[in-house]
Amino acid sequence: MILDSIILENFGVYGGRQEVILTPEREGRPIILFGGLNGGGKTTFLDAVQLAFYGSKARCSNRGKLAYRDYLRATINREADPSEGASLAIHFRRAVDGKTHSYRLLRAWREGVRDIEETVDVLCDGEPDTLLSEHWEEYIESYIPSGISHLFFFDAEQIKELAEGEHAAELLGTAIHSLLGLDLVGRLDADLIAMERRKKVAAKTGENAKVLKHAEEEVDRLDGMLEAVTQEKAGLTCEVDQLTKAVALCEERFRLEGGDLFVRRGDLASEMTRFESELGNEEHALRELAGQSAPLLLVESLLAEVVTQAAREVEARKADVIVTALEERDDSILYQLRTGHNHANFCSRLEAIFRKDRQKRRSLLTEPRFIDADDHLLGELRHLTRIVLPETSLKIASRLDAAAKIRERISRLETTLARVPAEEAIARLQRELETWRVRRQQKQAEVDAIEAKLQIIVRQRQAADDVVRRLLAEDSENQFGREDGERLLKHSAKVRVTLSQFRTVIIRKHAVRIQRLMLDAFTQLLRKSSLVTDLKIDPETFRIELTGGDGRPLSFDRLSAGERQLLATSLLWGLARASGRSLPTIIDTPLGRLDSSHRRHLIERYFPVASHQVILLSTDEEIDEDSLKRLKPHIGRTYHLQFNEVLRTTQVTPGYFWNHETTP
Repeated sequence: MILDSIILENFGVYGGRQEVILTPEREGRPIILFGGLNGGGKTTFLDAVQLAFYGSKARCSNRGKLAYRDYLRATINREADPSEGASLAIHFRRAVDGKTHSYRLLRAWREGVRDIEETVDVLCDGEPDTLLSEHWEEYIESYIPSGISHLFFFDAEQIKELAEGEHAAELLGTAIHSLLGLDLVGRLDADLIAMERRKKVAAKTGENAKVLKHAEEEVDRLDGMLEAVTQEKAGLTCEVDQLTKAVALCEERFRLEGGDLFVRRGDLASEMTRFESELGNEEHALRELAGQSAPLLLVESLLAEVVTQAAREVEARKADVIVTALEERDDSILYQLRTGHNHANFCSRLEAIFRKDRQKRRSLLTEPRFIDADDHLLGELRHLTRIVLPETSLKIASRLDAAAKIRERISRLETTLARVPAEEAIARLQRELETWRVRRQQKQAEVDAIEAKLQIIVRQRQAADDVVRRLLAEDSENQFGREDGERLLKHSAKVRVTLSQFRTVIIRKHAVRIQRLMLDAFTQLLRKSSLVTDLKIDPETFRIELTGGDGRPLSFDRLSAGERQLLATSLLWGLARASGRSLPTIIDTPLGRLDSSHRRHLIERYFPVASHQVILLSTDEEIDEDSLKRLKPHIGRTYHLQFNEVLRTTQVTPGYFWNHETTP
């Protein structure tokens, strides 16, 4: 199937007639990229496609608990004449029996005399097709069942629900049942139960029949309450989702206006005080060092000369003592030699040697003594220059470095504090944000209350149903007067058992293929085969069971937020591939909850191969300039959804946020 174009006329924010060509320009460029800011009409575009195809069965984002015709009335553009109404036209192609046919589906509605009047017209190969027009719902259900439409047309909220794991089993169960056609089996089983109940009631007489009838009426009453409360909960949940989006938008505006800084201003001021205190401590330590030996670092070269001079003077003192001692020793030796009748020439030569040695040593005595240094002073000077001053230098360098870093932090903080808006400038936006949060909290409290009420009704319904079953079971065989009634009930029970077995067998039969496709999709997206080595679906509960690289069970919680998002996308992708249907894929807000690395995985490994036609509805922060460059080789067309404040309508123009020409 190929979507060739869509025409939106006075639908939602799309005022007037807006035609968008969706046919990929050439092979290998399957992506049609729409860019729009929040509130620009991205989700409305997705709603338009679903509403055109499915009518009252469409899963539209903002329908809530509105009746279908009330919803149609609400979708007519505010600036349009309700009597002229709105319309959606989709041109598409699909192959039937090996031949490609072209279709034009037009769904139009307007405010009539009594209520909303809706028409559906279908053209096949340019000719009106009355049969298709009258039976369009049956046709589209046979081709793209509404139960699996969310595998091909989905948004970030659907990914979020699957990624969080809370409703994953429920969503997967519904999808797999629809995918395998088991929803028909479920309806048949329910019809058989209803038939059995009617037959058994008909077999009851007298007081038992009255009791059973009362029990049946109680079940019907609770069924009605259950349906009403379920619809009410769905409506409230939708309102909570809308309020959550409103809070997110307001939070973004609040952040852009400096609201986050305004909220953190107290913490920032405390941090500034702490840094200033730390800087004061460092400066105090530096002053203490300056009051000790640090100034001597300015005259290190002079100190080196002083040490050298002191060493010379110490050596001179030692030489003076040594020379005096040597004179006494030399005189004693020469006296002993002479009195010993030694040769006079030998004594003269020895005396000359002694004299020369003493004269050499006396030369040290001529060294001027400027500081009158002794051994103690020389030791102190050497300790000062070799140990004290180097340590002081290191301490000063460390303190100066720490002070510089603190000053840098203080400078950054001063810049940040300068950006904090004044209270009067941010107060209005802060009040608005608080109002939205309170409204969401109140609405969530209503959802919690209705959920509690729903659980009570479910238990009451189960208890009432148990009563009916017990009454029907009491002496049932004696109550049947006709053999055909007994035979009908027995065969019905057997058929229901067979249906249950059939359901289990079908799920088990196809589960292996579905699991393989899901795991293959996840591995392809993440390219981290060691993270998850196996994926299984429980055929009874539809819970996903993962096996890690170590062969042990891997829970959802152990995956990062980005990995859970990719896993959720893989589940939808695997189910879509398992359907065997060659259909376009439309994704609203495709990257809103992913970090940059996991966004790259989807951009490079999913979007280009998700389908033969992929329509992406993105903001400028999701597919930014860098992402656009990565995606560009696969883009066939680009459009910009720009809301005109004056006309109060969204205009569709070729191009994207940063270039208003067609991308390729």
